Amino acid sequence: MRDLITFDQKDYNPNGKVFKRPSVRAVIARHGDVLLIYSKKYDYYKFPGGGIEAGENHTEALLREVQEESGYRILPDSIREFGRVLRRQKDSYDENGIFEQENFYYFCDVEECAGEVALDDYEAEEGFTAVWIDPLTAMHHNRNVRAADCDHHMIERDSRVLDLVDLELRKRARAEHERATLRALGNPDYAEMLSFVEAQLSATDAENPGAKTDIAYSRFEHTKRVLGWAKRLYDGSDKKETLRYEDVMIATIFHDVGRAVAKSTNLPHAKAGVPITRDYLLSHGFDPERTEYICFLVGSHSDKHLMDDEKLDPNLLFLMEADLLDDMGALGIVMDCMITQTRNPLARFTDCLDHIMRYTHRMQQNNPMISNAGRQLWEEKTRIVNEFTAALQADVEL
Repeated sequence: MRDLITFDQKDYNPNGKVFKRPSVRAVIARHGDVLLIYSKKYDYYKFPGGGIEAGENHTEALLREVQEESGYRILPDSIREFGRVLRRQKDSYDENGIFEQENFYYFCDVEECAGEVALDDYEAEEGFTAVWIDPLTAMHHNRNVRAADCDHHMIERDSRVLDLVDLELRKRARAEHERATLRALGNPDYAEMLSFVEAQLSATDAENPGAKTDIAYSRFEHTKRVLGWAKRLYDGSDKKETLRYEDVMIATIFHDVGRAVAKSTNLPHAKAGVPITRDYLLSHGFDPERTEYICFLVGSHSDKHLMDDEKLDPNLLFLMEADLLDDMGALGIVMDCMITQTRNPLARFTDCLDHIMRYTHRMQQNNPMISNAGRQLWEEKTRIVNEFTAALQADVEL
């Protein structure tokens, strides 16, 4: 199990006798909230769980502790590791001893309804009550606990874990949203194509963390975002009959794959991506004529100067617009702030404002989109940028 946090108070005799008390803790999430145990007496929240008794394994202890404290029954097949928290401090029962507690945290699911609790004396005296609560709300609440005679080390431990749990739940929610978005694109093969492109670009993203104006910019994340913009453009298009949806989606997935080899081939990334795209499609049974058309889209997507040419292939325009929509709007503002701080770690708010006004705000005022759907999406991004910069300017300037 991976280590999450180590709490070492270093307030003990390092040669003292070590008393070990391994424990299990349950991380139970539902609709963004987590199941915690609230102490009415001391006004804090903790994860359900407790010490592992003699003869118990982790699963048995987890099932018992959660049901005793909360009344909920864990679904055993749902148990999966989250991480370990080590706590070392002076033993409260032996001033020369060391108290060492390994806390093993597990994600798990429970049955829909709770049954009866079975609190021991100290739990009943503290008024333990099971509650569902937002993890950050509980974390910030714990940071303000003032009771003098409660276990503040334990409260801080679970507060730190609550912070990590919130990040993990957000990560999982984004992953689920991404899976749902891929399903909505309509072709299960897109996921395999994206995995291939990710593998191609992984070295590029790792070796060139400052490839996009000095910040850690992932070309693969950019590819996924452009795919999302392509779907929005298609959904809003009033000329769907002129578009080859499947071909444009595939070209979007592969449009930046050439960045993996552009340096070694001395070719622009769009052109460098053509052989990679061709080899993949042909090896997966694509018709040669269709393959060459998709390769044309990939190899030409950087020719943005042709966007206002009335004779431009509508599918190529579609890909170009999707590519341009990324890194603008709210994302552009965040990028400007990241770039400002990277270039100057002591940057002030006014420095960020200046960078936004010089780059994203300025670029946003010139709408390069040709399609009606593209122009509407750009105008919405422009509105967001204008409103934000006006609000930021009012906040930071006298």
